[in-house]
Amino acid sequence: MLNTGDRLVVSLFFGDHDSNVTVASRDRVLLHLEVERLLGVKHIAATAEEMDEAVAAGLRYVGADEDAVDEVLVAKWSAKCDLSAPIRIGRRTFTPVITGHHANHLGTALPSGFDHCLVLCADGWSEDGGASMYLYDYGRVDRVAVLDNTFLTGRVYGTATQMTVQPDFMKAHSSDTGKMLGLSAFGRHDSELAARIRGALGDINRAHPGGVDDLLRQFDLSGAYSSMPDERRRHFAATVQKEWEEELLAVAARFRPLSSRLAVVGGCAMNVVANGRLANSGIYSELFIPAMPSDSGQSLGAVWNRYRGTVTSSPYLGRHHGVEATASSVRSIVDDLTAGRVVALYSGAAESGPRALGNRSILAAPSSAEVRVRVSEEIKRRESYRPVAPMIRAEDLSRFFDGSIMSPYMTYAYQARQETIDRAPAVVHVDGTSRVQTVAADQHAHLHAVLTAFEVRGGIPILLNTSMNVAGSPMVDTPDGARRFLKETAVDVVYLGDERLTRS
Repeated sequence: MLNTGDRLVVSLFFGDHDSNVTVASRDRVLLHLEVERLLGVKHIAATAEEMDEAVAAGLRYVGADEDAVDEVLVAKWSAKCDLSAPIRIGRRTFTPVITGHHANHLGTALPSGFDHCLVLCADGWSEDGGASMYLYDYGRVDRVAVLDNTFLTGRVYGTATQMTVQPDFMKAHSSDTGKMLGLSAFGRHDSELAARIRGALGDINRAHPGGVDDLLRQFDLSGAYSSMPDERRRHFAATVQKEWEEELLAVAARFRPLSSRLAVVGGCAMNVVANGRLANSGIYSELFIPAMPSDSGQSLGAVWNRYRGTVTSSPYLGRHHGVEATASSVRSIVDDLTAGRVVALYSGAAESGPRALGNRSILAAPSSAEVRVRVSEEIKRRESYRPVAPMIRAEDLSRFFDGSIMSPYMTYAYQARQETIDRAPAVVHVDGTSRVQTVAADQHAHLHAVLTAFEVRGGIPILLNTSMNVAGSPMVDTPDGARRFLKETAVDVVYLGDERLTRS
């Protein structure tokens, strides 16, 4: 995959979680490797030795060694190396180009194609703070507001996660914020509680690595954590989520005079419910949220900032192991789905970012709510309150959901229309929303064909989609991993490209 004469850029992000490496030439990304997929440790904060292993694996994958490398980029935030010293790759040393955390997040918005826009970066914390609004104007970037003392920081959401579903500091601020988002749908917003939360915002909006016992007592949330948190924690989660949404809409409206376009990046851009409300608010004429807005896209954003010719809208930038699905398997896949089987698809290059978008996905017919329980509890072994996603043809979005902005990266949650609730209950969360993935024929022809064929047989162009992994493990990355997934879980069928695998 390396062209003759290509000189390479290697970009590194160590971080406190979700370490990643990007290998690129000056005009294309050759590989974006999330280290968790290589080493099998979800949300890994790689050591220097583990990052060396990831870089070596990345260079081998593209068919190169250190002699092909011209430049090394290293993200400043939580780097596990001396940034004032040369960095070694194999036998060679390089003076690293240091990249900034928010700048790297902003780089992930470049696939929007916007030449003039606002960019909201809402993140946990870094050398650039937590949340800021930036104005991007034909390559120039200016910070127009610091929002560190608002609801829009990852620290607020992470602390709330510590208080509701996950006492462990690092997990609460990385892997488990999505659990609190899912839980929030089971509670209700309480205005009195909201006032108390805002009164304590200064304390909530800071790091609590030693625990949140004082806050738990203050908000009467003491007691054991459980797989389905009690009513008090559910209402707390719902109130924080609603206040977060309202703050987002207020900030968006405040800065609207500066541009009619907005991109949202940083870990908080994974808040799909808030994103859906923003999309439907009409505040901006155009809105963009990338496939990997969180720290999992840091090394990629750095490359895109420096070499604009490498920018692509494709999220399929992970490793490709020579397995590719074709039209010949569409009928068999649909046969399995209409027979009620839960199917895992493994094909092509891995998705970059946290969402499975069809190449490392578990699919099922959505007509029964029971299948959601089976997928979540029996196959993925995770909490029952966590939602799954509908995969739908792009042209059918507004027919089945109250949304108009396409969601190819599963970054928006929209209200399901009544027909969807009645005919596809498995993909509708308890609050009536769905985290939608839209599939256009020119973006993923195979998935589009599967959806079209399923509509003929199953009566609706919607499938349940969730990632091919079990709780606590990264998405499956290799063909051997797909075979193990079949052996070790309750999934019925795995398609390895066009090859249909079962236990019998």
